[in-house]
Formats: sequence, C-alpha cells, structure tokens
Amino acid sequence: MKKEITRRTFIKGAAAGAAGVAALGVMNLPVLAQEEIVWDEVTDVIVVGAGGTGVCAAAEAAAAGAKVRIFEKAGFAGGTTNFSGGVMQASGTRAQKEYTQYQDDNPDKHAALWIKAGEGSVDEELVKDLAHGAPEHIAWLEDIGLKFTSVYGHNHIPYVEDELMADRIHVYEGGGLSGSGNILVRTVLDHALALGAQIDYSAEVTRLFQNEDKAVIGAEVQIDGASVNVKASKGVVLAASSIDNNLEMAKRLSPQHYWDLTSQVCLAAVTDTGDGIRMGQEMGADVMGFGGCIDFCGKTGAATDNRNPVFPSFIVNQAARRFVCEDATYAYHYRAIFQQEKQLNGPTYMIFGQNSIAAPGSAWTQESLDKDVTDGVVITADTIQGLAEALNLSPEALNETLEKWNADMAKGADSAYGRKTGLAALEGPFYAYKNVSFNLGSLGGLRINTQAQVLNPAGEPIPHLYAGGLNAGGWIGPYYPGSGTAIIGTIHWGRKAGVGAAAETAV
Repeated sequence: MKKEITRRTFIKGAAAGAAGVAALGVMNLPVLAQEEIVWDEVTDVIVVGAGGTGVCAAAEAAAAGAKVRIFEKAGFAGGTTNFSGGVMQASGTRAQKEYTQYQDDNPDKHAALWIKAGEGSVDEELVKDLAHGAPEHIAWLEDIGLKFTSVYGHNHIPYVEDELMADRIHVYEGGGLSGSGNILVRTVLDHALALGAQIDYSAEVTRLFQNEDKAVIGAEVQIDGASVNVKASKGVVLAASSIDNNLEMAKRLSPQHYWDLTSQVCLAAVTDTGDGIRMGQEMGADVMGFGGCIDFCGKTGAATDNRNPVFPSFIVNQAARRFVCEDATYAYHYRAIFQQEKQLNGPTYMIFGQNSIAAPGSAWTQESLDKDVTDGVVITADTIQGLAEALNLSPEALNETLEKWNADMAKGADSAYGRKTGLAALEGPFYAYKNVSFNLGSLGGLRINTQAQVLNPAGEPIPHLYAGGLNAGGWIGPYYPGSGTAIIGTIHWGRKAGVGAAAETAV
C-alpha cells in the first residue's frame, strides 16, 4: 500500500472542553502532542458506523460528489437499526393522508408534541428542524425503493393535549416487526454504494486526528489487525450510536441505562460501546440529552401501538400501590417503573385477573399463561391477599389498590391516572408478572446544531466534525416519546451530516 506522508501538526484530543470531559470521567483525555502523521489512505468523508445514521450520511455525501469511506466495526451493516421495526414518524405525508384520518396534520404540531414530551430538556430548534424535515425523508425513501403501506400512532402521554396527537408512524412493506429494520438499512446502503461510497467491515475507528486549527482531519482505523491512518479531506461523520453496551459510561451518564445493563435486558448491538461519543469528547465536544432509554415490556409489548389496547391490569410498586398510567406510551411508563424500583428498592409487578386473559390486548392465552406459571414467570393465587403474600407485599395495601381499581372500573374511568384502555374490573384467580425492561438503546450523545455539526461546550462547531442519530443528543427528551422517533432521527441527522461534510472545503 502506497503511503501519503503529510508533514503537519495534529492534536490528539483538544484543549477546549478538557475540563468538562474530565469532570464526566468518561475517558482520560489524551495529552496534546505534535507529531508527523503518515496517511495510509485518503478520502473526502469518513463515516464511522453503518447503522441507519451512517448509511444515510454516506448516501448524501456520495450524492454530493464526495469520495466516501464507511468504517463499520461489525461484520455487517445495520447496528441496532437492524433489530428495530424500521418504522419512522412524519406528518403531512402522502401516506399519512392515504392511510389515516389525519388530513391536516403538520410538522408544527409534531414538533410541539416532541417538545412537550421533552419536559424542558431538549434543544427546541433541533426538534423543530427534525419535525419539518421528516416528510421529505419519507419521499426520499420512496424514491430510492421503499414502499409505505400503513401508518399508525403511539400511545398517549398524560400531559400532552389530544390535539397534538396523530397517527404518524410510517411502516414500509416488510417492516414493522422486530428485525425488519435491516430492510431500511439495506435499501439506503445499496443506494450509497451505487453512488460510489465504499464500506469496510470489521473496521474499528479508534481515534480521530485534529490539525493545529482543531479541524478534524482523519481517523485511525483497525483493519485486519493493522492500524491504518485514513485522511478525511472534508469531514468525519460520527454515527456509532450511543453508550448502549458501555457499562462504565452508563454508570456515569445514565442511571436508567445502567439499571438496564445490570438487571434488565439490553437488545442493542454489542458493538454499540460509546466509541463515537468518546472520540467526539476527545476532540473537545460537549454532550447533551443523557438519562433516557428506549425501554419497553418485551413480554407484553404494552403501549407500543395505539391500535392495540393494554389489557385489564395495573402495575404496583413495593408499597402495593399504583404509580403510573399503564397505557401511556411505553418508555414513559417504564421510566416510572425504573424510578419506583430504585426509590423503593424492589421490583414492580403487573397485576391481572383470570378475566383479563381473553380481553383485547392480552399477551397470554390460557395455555401460555399456564406454562409461565409452571416456569415461575407468572405468580398466581386464588385471592388478592394470597397473591400479595406470595409477592411479599402488604395484603391490605394490595387489596385496597384492587378495590379502588374495581370501583373506578364500575364507573368506567380511571380517576387516578386517566388510563384509556383495558378499563375492566379484575376477577380472581389473580396473577402477577414481575416487570422486565427490554432496552433498545440509550438516549443522549454529542451536542449538535441543526446542521449536525458537533459543538464544543461554548456552542461552537468543531471544524469538519459531524454527528447524527443516537450518537447525537438533545433532540429526544428524558424518555423515548414513541416508536419511529429514533429512526426518523437517524435518517434526518444522518442525511444532514453527509451533506454538511461533503460541502466542506478540503483541508
């Protein structure tokens, strides 16, 4: 391999933002040093990661005429996007008008919902930019080969007005089920490759390089056991997801995600280890938006789809009391489950009755329930007091909770939390399922602006460095606000990052 030797100063790490990075304790910031870089390869744009964000960035950079190299740590493309259903949110699209009653929905309403769900913690300009860009992304995907076949909505959020809600979750042909996100990845990747982008698999980017002006100018990549320095004349796009399988970073940055990694079930790609966030911080980047997770009930799928009601049941904490609206969108009520389990130092339980099994939305048949009881997954008792004793909860308190629930159900309304579905009294025998969070990734990442440029703590762009998807933070709030948010974010910020990087003046 012929090497291009470039004699110039570069910086391993950045002085700007060093104090903030050290305070986070995420890594030991490399000391500033000057040395000669030997470039083994040269390209225009480097894309770190070939998940949904990375392939979109590569496609747009290649479409703009840039020479693009994608480096993917795994032996295949897709990352955690592969494990998703590939659904995505957008408003005012052709498909929304064709498949739903929402003929006048618009990005302003969509953004207002996301901002309200952000509980004051999001960058509102990022959220508005995403909502207004989403419809065009649906059209772009249709142009490159996806066919959208249905649109549905996410479950309600108790404090969000009904007029802001709409069916916005777009499903393409073959999508919608876990594992069908690979259709999206493959479609976009094929498009990027046809435009001239190149991809290397089993290629791990381990650090970035900056010049004396703190512009990011390349990366060190481990390929086939060798360390290769690749120059990026125009820019680097970080698309390596969040801290999904990095236990140490989770402990420092996201207590809920740390809980998931240490006691629940994490479904995110094993290669999602916070590399992009670490490398961005080494370049002096700020971070934003940590704390939330994409958590849901893997056993029942409760509150993941507004077409499917949550069956008659309620959730109790260690005090045997309800604490949340159980049919509010899944990550909203799973945040409350996490908080209650930590505050009261014990598990929470889904309580249901014999009559719940045949109700709409039930995850069990009598046969599957009997098996779960035999396997110890579900606990049962003839009386609510007996069930409480089996769970080591207060029989008096659990009986009071049941009586309050049944009294409300007789009136046809949940007076405590405003639940909308599964409004039926519970009849014995009674059952309890210990809640288990299934996690599809952490929220939070590098701070960006509306051009997907990575920002330092002063809010200034780090030259030639971009990030998108869940490698970036600030565009999703403290809990995941509904299916399809992450995927449309990977597309939006990935495409913007690719356009921006390709437009840079070469260094």
